[in-house]
Parts: sequence; structure tokens; C-alpha cells
Amino acid sequence: MNYKIIFPLLTLIGLITSCKSYKIKVYSLSRKIEYIETDEKKRMYATEPNKSIVFISDSTVNYTKIYGHLGASTTIKYRKLNDTLILESQDIYGQNLTENNPDFSNLYLINNDSLTSLQNEEKYYSVSYTKSKTKKFEPFYLIVNNQKIKLDNRRKAIRKLKKLIDQEKDWTELDKEVAKSEYGIPTKFRTYKINE
Repeated sequence: MNYKIIFPLLTLIGLITSCKSYKIKVYSLSRKIEYIETDEKKRMYATEPNKSIVFISDSTVNYTKIYGHLGASTTIKYRKLNDTLILESQDIYGQNLTENNPDFSNLYLINNDSLTSLQNEEKYYSVSYTKSKTKKFEPFYLIVNNQKIKLDNRRKAIRKLKKLIDQEKDWTELDKEVAKSEYGIPTKFRTYKINE
């Protein structure tokens, strides 16, 4: 038996089994979207930045703020005390976070589904919680110029409805029996008629 090979092999196996893997957990604060009118067109505008807190290890988080398409991220040390998350006021590079981020909060009530700031009451939801609460898309029909259009996925519906909003079109929901008799649409679908 060759002991020179067995000892390093056992050491390697011991190291691999003793290392614990850390599951990254993401909490997000969604932006509030409003419609504003510019150049006689309605456009979507984010009134607040998108923020996220990502647990990357058992002692550090990444804190990210995104304004439109620009953003910044920094790594911060943290500790947990019962059900409270406490973030350091400086990042790992020694920068004071409250100087450039007046809305920065370092105390959060923590549970599996959310983080709630104890200073400004912002609520960050975990990605797994958000996915579980996202409602499945329900297909529907639009009647445009007496022609029926089935919108069977979210992306297609958003694109079509954005055009209608930009054209400032109004629509009304048709009764399901009326939609079936006039346009042959099954009663399980909602139908909206675009007003000319």
C-alpha cells in the first residue's frame, strides 16, 4: 500500500466534505413605475431606484441601486441578531454608505420571504417569494377594427397594450356572451373592444 498517495487523498476528501456551500439569497425592492407625458406621448418613468440586497456569504451582502440603466453595487459586512439584520455603515473598502446614499438603511427585520427596513419601512421581497406570488398569465382577446386578436403571452400583450396607450386609445370589456355571439370567442376568455 502506498501511504504517500492515501494521506493526501484523505486530506482532500476531508477538506471537500468539511466545506459548507453557501446558497445565495436575493431580496429586491421593485421600482414604482408611473406614466408621464413628454412630447405629447405617455412614457413609463421609474420614480424610485430599483434596489437589491444579495447575501453572498455568511458575513457579506451586495447592496445594489439601479437608476434606469445605471447603477452601483457595493459589498457590506453584516450580522444577524435574532430576527434583525444589521448592516455595517461602511462597505468593505471603508467608504461611508450614508454619505452617497441618504436613504440607506442598516437595520432590517428579516424572514425567509422579506426584509423590512426598520428605518424607512422599505420592504424587499425574496426572488423565490415573488415567483411564487406572480400570477400566471391569462390569455385574452382584443377587438380592433372588428377583428379579433388573441394575446396569449405576457410579452405580446405588453407590446400591444403599450401601442394602444401611446395612441391614447380607450377600450371597454365586452360581456362574455356578447363576445361569443358576435366574434366567436369562447366564454373562458376576457375580451376588450378598442374604441375608435
